Amino acid sequence: MYQLDHILVCLDLSEMDDFLIRYGNFLAEKFKPKSITFMHVMRTYDIPKEILSTLPDLDAPLSEIVREDIKEKIDLLFNHQENVETKVEVQEGATTETIVHYSQKNPITLTLMGKKLGYKGRGSVVRKVLSVSPSSVLLISETSPHKIENVLVRMDFSRMAGMALKMALRLQELTQAKIFCHHVYKLPLEYFPQYSRSKQEEEKLRQMVKNHSEKEYKKFMKRLKLDPGRIPCTSTLDTENEEAHILYTKALNMGADLVIIGSKVKSELTDVILDNTSEELAGAEKNIPVFVVKDRKQTMGFLKTMFDLRT
Repeated sequence: MYQLDHILVCLDLSEMDDFLIRYGNFLAEKFKPKSITFMHVMRTYDIPKEILSTLPDLDAPLSEIVREDIKEKIDLLFNHQENVETKVEVQEGATTETIVHYSQKNPITLTLMGKKLGYKGRGSVVRKVLSVSPSSVLLISETSPHKIENVLVRMDFSRMAGMALKMALRLQELTQAKIFCHHVYKLPLEYFPQYSRSKQEEEKLRQMVKNHSEKEYKKFMKRLKLDPGRIPCTSTLDTENEEAHILYTKALNMGADLVIIGSKVKSELTDVILDNTSEELAGAEKNIPVFVVKDRKQTMGFLKTMFDLRT
């Protein structure tokens, strides 16, 4: 899962496509994938009638015309077609379901999306794909730089944090980027405001929790057989339940080009729920790229459970 051999780039025929294709070009240069697929999910009912009325005698299906338009743009903006197997997929259907189905049926290891795709109009495509896509997901905006020099990893000492850190180490091999971890923690007594405490007691508790965080990081790195001194880990107290904001601010202050977060999902009946921090970091107003690392086997298991429950 850390090889990033097969990349899926999701296009929507907007101005965002140019940025996605150029970023795909950057990924091909750095990651050396085996294949990159550029996909557009076409919904014919979204095409204005005035445009359709000007095309009464099409010599080819509309999907083929769209495919040729995308191919022309790829020929102009993507420079690695000789070294990477390049595909163009134009399919009809519901956007989220089509993207997820394609990722299920093909060995997609990374899905590249523009943040504004899911936050423009109805549907919240990005959030849905983040929740149920079996592949990891990389979200960029129009201003995302084509570089990976400083990477911030969300640290909570979980199994998924370990997967996120391993992905960061893989990126470090490919780009020589520096890696930093950050742990956002809460004070236990924040949940019991009825218990009064002095400033001195509160500061003592803060220090105790911080020390505990440092010990947990050392244990975590030992489990992964990594040197904790090799990758610094800082921590911040979260008193307002704003982990995503804290992580993003930390990323800005350290000049991070990428935030990596291990996806935490849970299945509730027929739905797969993404944790709030991942969802909030996917917000279109946050310009730093966000790499949400997924456990393909786990997510495929959730999808199978959902399918079995619905049939």
